[in-house]
Amino acid sequence: MKKWGYLFFFLLVVGSLLWGANTQEIIPLSSPLYRQMDRLYILEGHSRPSSARPWSVNEASLILSRIENRSPLYEAIEAILEESLRFSFSDNFQADVSVDLNIEIYTHSNGEDFNSDRDWVYSFEERKPLLKLNFEFLVGNFFYLFTDLQYGRNRFTDRDTLFSVGGPSGAVIGSIIDSETKEGKIITSSWPYSQTFLTNILWPTHDLDMQLPKRAIFSVGGKQWNFNLSRDKTKWGHGKSGNLIVDDHTDFQEFAKLNVFTNIFKYEWLNLFLETNPSYRESQSSDSEFRIFMTHRLEFRILEKVAFSISENIMYRNDLLSLQYLNPAFIYHNLNSSTMFNAIAHAEVDYTFYKGFNLYGQTALDQATAPNEPAGQAPAFGVIGGLEYTTELWGGYLSSSVEYVYISPAMYRRSMVDFLMFRRYPTNVASSGGEFYSHIDYIGYKWGGDLQALQGELIYEHLKWGEIGVRIFGIQQGEVDYFTPNNVVTNTYATAPSGTVSETGIISIWGKSATFLNYPPLATWFQLDLIGRKGAKGDIQFTLGASASF
Repeated sequence: MKKWGYLFFFLLVVGSLLWGANTQEIIPLSSPLYRQMDRLYILEGHSRPSSARPWSVNEASLILSRIENRSPLYEAIEAILEESLRFSFSDNFQADVSVDLNIEIYTHSNGEDFNSDRDWVYSFEERKPLLKLNFEFLVGNFFYLFTDLQYGRNRFTDRDTLFSVGGPSGAVIGSIIDSETKEGKIITSSWPYSQTFLTNILWPTHDLDMQLPKRAIFSVGGKQWNFNLSRDKTKWGHGKSGNLIVDDHTDFQEFAKLNVFTNIFKYEWLNLFLETNPSYRESQSSDSEFRIFMTHRLEFRILEKVAFSISENIMYRNDLLSLQYLNPAFIYHNLNSSTMFNAIAHAEVDYTFYKGFNLYGQTALDQATAPNEPAGQAPAFGVIGGLEYTTELWGGYLSSSVEYVYISPAMYRRSMVDFLMFRRYPTNVASSGGEFYSHIDYIGYKWGGDLQALQGELIYEHLKWGEIGVRIFGIQQGEVDYFTPNNVVTNTYATAPSGTVSETGIISIWGKSATFLNYPPLATWFQLDLIGRKGAKGDIQFTLGASASF
């Protein structure tokens, strides 16, 4: 069914390709352009530009054109946007092939208690592959294609420890149960993350991550619109510790996205395609149903100092795709079948009340009791609010922020259709000839629900030399997680944190050198993370890395 969905979205735009007028390259979220553009807007006294990211080059160029004063920061952004592919031909065709080589070293002090990817701050999604090949193609000003291949360490190995879960405890967790054995395999201790010392140089080589490519982009568009089919990171929100609806803490998402934008308005139609096949057996890899997280978002720049956005979104799960539900102008909340749909609303505001000072916030509402409606389920909502200050200092830029997060216990949870996801990673298990292990995750805030969190951050960046920063993060989590039976969550818990509360504190210090050498470009970085847990032994984690691009 997923293939039909891709074909449908492709047919929507194929007839209008010739309308394109501007470059449709998609700028990855890892690009420094985003933090530099945010900083430039705050320094100019403007609310930050669209938090629905990534952008196309054309959209980023429109965003930059709103700024009148040229500065070193402006010129650094402009240089990124003016980069062309390495090989150009006379018929408006451009291409590029590049190689990224990364060496990373990981060490920590407590591999017994911190023994999974979730226990590391610099974890699977942040760690860089040993080798990555990038392929890019650009035709005229309307078509862009990108894909990559990498040689990197897998999330799971055949030396990991597993346990079996039986019986459903929610929509996604229940779907991981194997149809034959009535149980699912979940990682409890991961060999790579329990080691005292490890590198990203693979040995044995069958630890290779086979979820490839990590980034694959098909992008077409015009002067004020872009459509892309992508495997990429995407997000909504300016949250520093995460975002409530769509967050970029996963290694990638698969989606179809349409953006239409002007100076004062932006419309985004985003459809995330999520895995549904739970089997850990390689021989049982066919899908019997589909899940699409369908979203539509309206964004307004009310004044130069204020930006506001609202979205109405729905998880759609079924074994038959009905095209009538794909209408992006429909009111999703009116799709009332609880076995197929679950709606969630969302709003954001960004306010730069004085040059250098910015207030931001977002909220999401999953469940509330309307007038004359029986109170059958606990409320499900989340709030993120923060204050950021940016200033020029010593030829660079100093940024500081403080952020508060509250998410209720029932957020993201339902018995039939919830807002969790899982992704299967193939492993080379010698005893069975190959198995898939599932990684369960939240689409929104990476820590899930039933929590309160507070984060402070201080970063200094020099455009020529690099950046150094410190982050302090504290979180209180209740006893609800994605293994808690759904009927218990929605009928028992109302406020966060609930039940038995765990407390975790993290201090992170990092430094990165800027890529300033002409050939080959070189960069180095380190990250030190000090983690403490109430009533338990903590961990000291250290990562050191260097990369070269050719």
